[in-house]
Amino acid sequence: MRWTPLPQRLGNAVRNFRIGLHGERALWDGGAMNRLVLDWIAQCRPADDEIRGDIRMLRARARELGRNNSYVKRYFRLLHNNVIGPGGIKLQAMVANSAGDPDDKVNAAIEAAWNAWATGRVTVDGQLTLRRFMKIVLKTVACDGEAFVRIYRGFNGNPFGIAVQPIDADLIDEQYNVSPRAGQNEIRMGIEVDSLSRPVGYWVWKQSTTWATTITRERYFVPADEMLHLYDPERVNQTRGVTWVHAVMVPAHMLNAYEESEAVASRVASAKMGFLQKKEGSIGADLSKGKNPAFLEANPGSLEIVAEGYEFSAWDPTHPTSQFPSFVKQMLRKIATGFGVFYNSLANDAEGVSYSSMRSFALIEHDDWRGIQQDLIEMFCRPLYEAFLKMALLVPGAPLKLPTRNPAQYMAVRFRPRGWAWIDPQKEAAGAVLSIENGIGTRTGFLAEKGEDIEDVFRDLAHEQKLAEKYGISIGGGLPPEPTMTAEQWAQQKKDDEDDGKKNGDGRDDEDEDRGVKFLRPRQRPANQQVT
Repeated sequence: MRWTPLPQRLGNAVRNFRIGLHGERALWDGGAMNRLVLDWIAQCRPADDEIRGDIRMLRARARELGRNNSYVKRYFRLLHNNVIGPGGIKLQAMVANSAGDPDDKVNAAIEAAWNAWATGRVTVDGQLTLRRFMKIVLKTVACDGEAFVRIYRGFNGNPFGIAVQPIDADLIDEQYNVSPRAGQNEIRMGIEVDSLSRPVGYWVWKQSTTWATTITRERYFVPADEMLHLYDPERVNQTRGVTWVHAVMVPAHMLNAYEESEAVASRVASAKMGFLQKKEGSIGADLSKGKNPAFLEANPGSLEIVAEGYEFSAWDPTHPTSQFPSFVKQMLRKIATGFGVFYNSLANDAEGVSYSSMRSFALIEHDDWRGIQQDLIEMFCRPLYEAFLKMALLVPGAPLKLPTRNPAQYMAVRFRPRGWAWIDPQKEAAGAVLSIENGIGTRTGFLAEKGEDIEDVFRDLAHEQKLAEKYGISIGGGLPPEPTMTAEQWAQQKKDDEDDGKKNGDGRDDEDEDRGVKFLRPRQRPANQQVT
């Protein structure tokens, strides 16, 4: 009896089942079972079942690529540079008073307290500021697929009573699973959940396996309100995160091995090695035999005399091949696509890049970075601020002095991530000015794209103006004062504009008509008239 491989037997069984239901042809091309897709094996399994068996190997290989693969390492650097940036994600308090206006005093106190804590040492070991800690957390999420951050409330290492501690994903055992029983919650890959799949707590190894055996290791329980689990689920009911490198892991490894092999082959080819072969019919001893066989060692720029009866046969492999650059570029495009970044940014390749293409890809890439920024704000920054605010208001000596100690009244905050410089500053600035002047854009939105706050900009402008007046210097820029007119002047200008409109038929005056101005000139308003 002929033996049939298991995948083929499964395929035949599925095919026969489909034929019984729908006839010979499948209703969907992707669901067909034929010789072209016989090696395409796919299964419908729960999200956790898909992850559990491979998560540790995926994590280990992603870490190895992050250490030794220059392109993966480059992506991690692009990630934290574009998401976190040199200035970090800043907090802007937006608490309003009873009249609905911004409460400047309260907002200033909240921002000052947050900045004092964030620029200090926020980790329990006293090593990292908040910005540097966020860089490590973001890279860990991308490399490991998830990051665990424990919040220590009542911490006595700083006046705000709060600190954070990163926990390695290896310490949350994905093989620790307990089925739900009467009076006992389910444990999924080290995470305890209730009947609604809400995390109740996390079971963490006390020691790593580097110095402790599995027999002596013990777990401890961390309640869910003390742990932030950061990951990007790809499916519903997914308990653990998967490395972001998984889609490019194989091509990145293969490309790295190919480049290494090509480099070795090119080095061998540049050496121009060869062989000494004994001529047919020559007499004399065979130098290739004996206790110490002879060999020829060539030095650059030197000529060697071949032994009598032997001839030299050159070995000249042709490397690198002519297809090497195009193959590497295609593989890098595949890797860049898997990471969701611009190929030229990942490969540091500016060949054939124009202003239009760079701007188009940069806009798409910036949208991806903004999405990651908002994910980080929602998963990490906001929960951390809530925990910080409660402790800063309630610890003895309360370093944050506010009218009340109710944290719910001070949750109106906004986190401002970094922005990006323009590719062509002159064109972008001119477009922004045109949008603002014609009422289809705002200074707030314009500055937000750069990662700046309008209140900070106005404060700096006012400070510069005062400093210039102090030293008697005239400077440009800033906000010009609103032009004012008397009521008589306003009435006369209105009459003149109406007369000009009757002459031209389009509401533009003669001077604007001569210059070809496309927009109506702004009217000045009298000093006693308010803008509505």
